[in-house]
Amino acid sequence: MTIEPSAIAIAPGGPGGTFGAMIERLEMTSVHVDIVEDLQSAVQAAGRALTLPCILVDLRAAVLGNELDDARAATDRISKVVAAIPLALPIAVTDGADAHVVVACMRAGAGDVIDLQLEGTAGARAVVSRVFQRQLEAATAATTSATLRSMIEDLLKDLIRTERRSIDLEHKLAQIDSTTGEFQSPFENRPPSIVVVEQEKKLARELSERLEATGVTTFTFVTGEDAAREVETLLRSGAAFDLALVAAQLPGMDGLETVRRLREHIPGLAAFLMTSIQDGDLAARAADLGVVGFVQKPLPDLDDVVARLSQLAHEALSRAHEQVYLHRIKARHERVLARYRSLPREP
Repeated sequence: MTIEPSAIAIAPGGPGGTFGAMIERLEMTSVHVDIVEDLQSAVQAAGRALTLPCILVDLRAAVLGNELDDARAATDRISKVVAAIPLALPIAVTDGADAHVVVACMRAGAGDVIDLQLEGTAGARAVVSRVFQRQLEAATAATTSATLRSMIEDLLKDLIRTERRSIDLEHKLAQIDSTTGEFQSPFENRPPSIVVVEQEKKLARELSERLEATGVTTFTFVTGEDAAREVETLLRSGAAFDLALVAAQLPGMDGLETVRRLREHIPGLAAFLMTSIQDGDLAARAADLGVVGFVQKPLPDLDDVVARLSQLAHEALSRAHEQVYLHRIKARHERVLARYRSLPREP
């Protein structure tokens, strides 16, 4: 079914003179034209239309004979229409504009230009029909693309759900048969854990006790050297860490160096610095190192700090599990692809 072109004319004060006459002639050739005062009204009218109409932009008052100012005014008006109405290819309507205005309009995103001194009824309708068809094709392509994208996203979601169910089943089987050694669970059955490095033993103990009460395993150290050495040893024995809370001011190795050393053993470890001083240089160096936040000392509300750290540790553990899922899914797909590539090709 052929869709007749339609248009919206943005004409502040009304489309008088030759512009009004052109609209009347377009109406006589079955092109319905809505006349609005401003861009906002055009946006509303376009939103009500089943098919995006052409947007006729009256530039007659914007062309005053100054080459630079005229080009800027034309660019501004066309650009605003393009930004406000997606997929619109506005048609600039001029009355004897110079070439520089036409070029400015096209560069700003206009679909075409109608010069009222040059275009007759047939020419104006041809421009409107051509731009209307281009907009229709663009809208159809966008809809098709969005549909395909949605289908692909749904397919990927289904695939991931299937893979996750498979991995979860393997996990359950591994738990059932763990005593036989035939399976190994893909996930560590452990609570989240935090490394706390704080020279004030009372504060370190209080943080540890409160974090443990929220289900977070805590490893506390007084110096950065102890933390780096012991964490390396614990990692070799199978321990894992999700978060680090490190005092910036420590005896011997400072907090930043401690974080750097910890990350040598645990790449990507989320780390927070505790500090009692405002130091712009420290903040800059911490940002360069990838420290994710600061905790001000003395701690303003220990319960809030503990609750936030516990939440972040649980989230970090969940992300680690997600990475296991994604890694296993990727490995499965690579195996399937390798098998496919190894199949003999038909001659």
